[in-house]
Amino acid sequence: MTMGQQEKPQVSALLELLPDWLQQLIRINSLVAARMGVIMTDFHCLHALQQSGPTTPGALAARVGLTAGSATRMVDRLEAAGCVTRAPDPKDRRKVVVVPTPEGLERASSYYAGLTAQTHRDLADFTEEELQVLLRFVERSLASAIAEAERLSAGS
Repeated sequence: MTMGQQEKPQVSALLELLPDWLQQLIRINSLVAARMGVIMTDFHCLHALQQSGPTTPGALAARVGLTAGSATRMVDRLEAAGCVTRAPDPKDRRKVVVVPTPEGLERASSYYAGLTAQTHRDLADFTEEELQVLLRFVERSLASAIAEAERLSAGS
């Protein structure tokens, strides 16, 4: 916002609500992680595997900001919880990849069934144009959040 511009009331309202909304999503994720017998970081890794597929422990650690040692312990915990397995890397048999199990993904997904159904109901009354605007906002916000996380992790 440049000097002399007034913030739109809707922008102020959104900026006021977003932290509470995000906090509740973090709370849900924490509760789901606890029910699955893992910690939040492990749960973030399971989500990353669900989104991107099998990967090496090192790549997974980099994606969520862990050290190599932490990644090994994380994979151990996820494996003990039945959420992942280790498999030889098809590109380099000396390495392993972390593979999400169908059971682990289904278990995680089942905890979100109620929220997913409610979100579908929440969005049902929106017009196509409104949904496009929401989608554009979420895409831009996600890109901004990724950029900010990278900036912060780089120490800037």
